[in-house]
Amino acid sequence: MKHSLLLFFFFSFFYAAGQNSFSPLDTLSHTCAAKLKVEYVKKFKNINNNREYETSAQKNVIKEIYGGLQEDFIEKIDNNNFICDSELNNYLNDLMNEILTSNSIDKDIYRILLSKDPDVNAYNTGDGTVVVNYGLFLAVDNEDELVFVICHEVGHQFLDHLKKDVEAYARLSTSEEMIKKTKEIKKQKYGKASMATNLLKNIRYQSYSERREKEIEADSIGLVFYRQTKRSPAAAISLLQKLDVSDTEKDSLVMEDYKKIFEKGDFVVKQRYFEQEESLFQTYTKDERFNADSLKSHPDCSTRITLIKDYLDNKFLESSMGSSTGFEEIKRNSVYQNLFNMFSAQDYGISLYEALKLYKYELEDPVLKNIIYLNLVKIYDSRKNYTINRYVPKHDNLRNTKSLNRFISFISNIKKTDLETIINNFKS
Repeated sequence: MKHSLLLFFFFSFFYAAGQNSFSPLDTLSHTCAAKLKVEYVKKFKNINNNREYETSAQKNVIKEIYGGLQEDFIEKIDNNNFICDSELNNYLNDLMNEILTSNSIDKDIYRILLSKDPDVNAYNTGDGTVVVNYGLFLAVDNEDELVFVICHEVGHQFLDHLKKDVEAYARLSTSEEMIKKTKEIKKQKYGKASMATNLLKNIRYQSYSERREKEIEADSIGLVFYRQTKRSPAAAISLLQKLDVSDTEKDSLVMEDYKKIFEKGDFVVKQRYFEQEESLFQTYTKDERFNADSLKSHPDCSTRITLIKDYLDNKFLESSMGSSTGFEEIKRNSVYQNLFNMFSAQDYGISLYEALKLYKYELEDPVLKNIIYLNLVKIYDSRKNYTINRYVPKHDNLRNTKSLNRFISFISNIKKTDLETIINNFKS
């Protein structure tokens, strides 16, 4: 009930703040989610009933893999992970139909959904569904780039990549060689763990290598599909150039930023808010026997760019054909909407962190101020209830940036009374 009241306040605020011309999409449409669940439960049942298997042993492995994938997808629907907005959904359907019609591909097989996931990504589920994360709109600058991403995912489906991956794994795991190696490990008196680890590494190397090859295949067939739409080839290059740096944090928060944002009245940001035990910032050591690059599921974007340039024969310099008003509206709202999506998904820590990085440049922005306030309220509640680890990421010197670890220290170390003061300052 309390969460619903906060969401009501969230929507009411944006309705009143008309000068921002931003109205968040309602990502909590239970009616839409219910219809989507019925559709996919029926779809999965039909697929499972018509699937063929080479052997009974492989059947068990394949059923287990698909069962897990399908269960995870249904859970995403139950958690309202997909955005239900008729105008936005129709827009994406139009782009999908443009691709399918231009390439004479059966439209009945394909479906496109919009996830509120903030990651810059899109994916194919193997059953004809292409999922576009809302976070992708933070990276693409025009409609052509978005269409190329969809073409790439249609390429995965067209080539049946997921199906081939699952079947290949089933054959490998039930092969005589694998069964023999597994039995040999079990017989060993010493060194079982080491032998098992080496076997797993070999499987992972093979698996990741094959997946990287499939990404290049999806690029190739996706580019064929894309060129049939008569859109600019330049988008394929510009999109991959953006994805090449999409994992790099483009901004940060230092102590002076916290002072600028939070110091008001008698409240002072103190150095001790950012202190953390030395043990949490220890240097991590990696297994040097593992080539880190070989564990990437996607080949480097620079490699993919080179291959696409060769295929296009230097025609990639053609300019983009421009974007529709539908795309421009989505792009304009993408920053605020992604913050709201993270809040509604209860990722309060990351939503707050990303909002603060924007707010330090726009201290008068009422939308950002409200997002910060709502996240602070939720984090304060979690501090009182000792559930903060559910909503704020943990220190991680390997994966987190120094800026993110600094933010986590701030949230962890600040007194609840000081947090109350900050919340009241943002509420006023």
